Amino acid sequence: MTIETLQTKLDNFETTSVELVKTYLNRIQQFDTSLNSLADINHEALIIAEQLDLERKTTGKRSLLHGIPIVVKDNILTHDTMRTTANSYALRNFYAPFDATIIKKLRAAGAIILAKANCSEFAYFMAMGEMPSGYGSMHGQVKHPYNTKIDPLGSSTGSAVAVAADLAVASIGTETNGSLVSPATQNSVVTIKPTLGLVSRFGIIPITLTQDTAGPMTKTVKDAAIMLDIINGSDDFDSATKRIPHSQSSYLAACNEKIINKRIGMLTLSNYKNSEEENAIFQEAKDVLKKQGAEIITLDFTYKLENNLKTLIPEFKRDINAFLASVKPHCEMQTLKDIIDFNQTHNKRCLKYGQSIFLAAQATDGRLKDSDYLNAKLALGKDVEQFLNLFEKHNLDAIITPKITGYPPIGGLPVISVPAKPLTDETPKNLQFIGKAFTEHTLLGIAHSYECATNHRINPNLSQHKIDNAN
Repeated sequence: MTIETLQTKLDNFETTSVELVKTYLNRIQQFDTSLNSLADINHEALIIAEQLDLERKTTGKRSLLHGIPIVVKDNILTHDTMRTTANSYALRNFYAPFDATIIKKLRAAGAIILAKANCSEFAYFMAMGEMPSGYGSMHGQVKHPYNTKIDPLGSSTGSAVAVAADLAVASIGTETNGSLVSPATQNSVVTIKPTLGLVSRFGIIPITLTQDTAGPMTKTVKDAAIMLDIINGSDDFDSATKRIPHSQSSYLAACNEKIINKRIGMLTLSNYKNSEEENAIFQEAKDVLKKQGAEIITLDFTYKLENNLKTLIPEFKRDINAFLASVKPHCEMQTLKDIIDFNQTHNKRCLKYGQSIFLAAQATDGRLKDSDYLNAKLALGKDVEQFLNLFEKHNLDAIITPKITGYPPIGGLPVISVPAKPLTDETPKNLQFIGKAFTEHTLLGIAHSYECATNHRINPNLSQHKIDNAN
């Protein structure tokens, strides 16, 4: 099911939001003991659904999300009965004192926040390279829905798995450097990593405000556009949102825009050659997009990026401490050092994979003025500028690639990730559609055209995850 199909059934009174919530809770009971994609369940979901059903009958629906159950990543604040833990035992008692801005928008649109989705602990920024994706000391390891031999990736692991397994029709994840597009690719779902500043980050546990963003995860491009129509917009609590262009039309409507004469660059990395399967994906994309009137330009580019950790680690200390200060006294942890000390005290549970990134961040002075940091910042800017020059040099509307790269998250550029094959083996593949800042409307038309022509996504066989609750 998709948001569109569910909304049609609700409009025709073929089902109710109460019935939808019960259906998803039943699937969670059947499959999520094994998948472990969800953290806390919202035990008020049925009450909220009942209220929204009544509202639909009396005054009509608020939006296409009215009465639709969704899940949100467990680093996004929700002021309700659910905790926000970032899958960390250190935050086991943290009940947020306010809703994140995007949660306010979703609630106002009539969406039902059914559950919080598990994630890699602190968005996979605690012991990177040592801790498995989708693991945390609070709720443990998330599993892949299609094949447990496949790494589900992170950090928005549960957000992707829950949608792929149809435990909710849509979800919200977050990304700093690959944490939307990587799990979307790995779990064969669609995501939009928005332009930095298109979606408010206020009320989201940060890594760094220079790269963090939230974005939708869904089964289709149109569903992702529906979600983006709700969560985008300016916010006084997030200065980056002041960059949004004033004329913002419907993202859903943009999906149906023709792509005639759109110039699309097919990016091959000279130092990371495509596999045979990736070349086949490229050829198919070239054929279907040309058939719909697009111009295809072949690009050969050498991948080069300064180590992003050189900037992320110092920025993390500043931004996590500022966030923790904003939720005093509701959170026991008031500084990064508090979390480090808590983990050391509870080392058997919390330090299975160490906390090397935390320790490195704490060792910085937080002023962001030392030469290593500034040199890395400047080098990253130059590397991203080289990538952006491809758009100008070739007059491109979009760049497509089967590779996940660091250019879009570091440069704050939008990406739409779409399944590029039916996932029947152990090598998931999505095609990544990359644009210049605030060109989501253009990308949606191209990505939706590709999706409709290929229609690769298939549902997972969840029999390996099914729990018999008959007894």
